[in-house]
Amino acid sequence: ATNQSLPTLAWIAEKYNFSHRLLEIVRAKMRRMGIIDHISKFNKKNNYQEAWVFSSRFQRTLSILSEQHTTFKKIENSKQEEKDRDLFRYL
Repeated sequence: ATNQSLPTLAWIAEKYNFSHRLLEIVRAKMRRMGIIDHISKFNKKNNYQEAWVFSSRFQRTLSILSEQHTTFKKIENSKQEEKDRDLFRYL
């Protein structure tokens, strides 16, 4: 979407053929989890238009998760690597 914002999410329900009520439930859960934010139509910064955008908290969380993944990939101790491989075998 332009400017990474969507004025409405109704088209998703129509495209994937599910009810608008289900869309409202999922949208509310995503908002509580901090994935999306609602921009009010009273917001001058957004030209007084209502929209849904990705939350800045979600973006920060993804970047932190990415950094942690890189940190975990580094093998500093061969014994620890052996323990990790044993754990994965049990899964």
